[in-house]
Amino acid sequence: MIGKRKAAMAIAALTMMSTTIGPTAEAHGGHDLSGRELFALWRSTAEYHRVQAALDSGRVDLELCFDQMGEHYADPNTFADGVLDPRKPEALVYEHVGRKLRLVAVEWVSTTPGTVPGIGDLHLNEALGVYVLHAWIWKYNPDGILADMNPRVGDCPQPAAAGH
Repeated sequence: MIGKRKAAMAIAALTMMSTTIGPTAEAHGGHDLSGRELFALWRSTAEYHRVQAALDSGRVDLELCFDQMGEHYADPNTFADGVLDPRKPEALVYEHVGRKLRLVAVEWVSTTPGTVPGIGDLHLNEALGVYVLHAWIWKYNPDGILADMNPRVGDCPQPAAAGH
């Protein structure tokens, strides 16, 4: 359970972010996120700050880490189910902070085009061959709350060289 102070800070941050997404909303099908929609999404994903909670919910590490985005944990079975629930995104995105992972965004994923009700339209990620939409609800993104990449998220760790 989150404390009242954290909840108040999050509401203030989400309200501030919802007033800064105009150009991004236009770029994503003209949808605009209200503070109410952001709060509902924030509240429905708050329990996943601990990676173990994501794993306990049936999500798996997809071993997909992208610089300026992060590590993706998802239930791959939901990608093709045709359901785009605004409060239940298919993936959770974590940034690497030292040896820990911090929840920074959520992502809706589908094998077909679609719209997340009240949030926006998915767009094709050609590299992966799926349709996606990110929402940077846990880390401010100067490029917009619905942008794919976040310049405030660092690069993925480099794998250790074999035999070293």
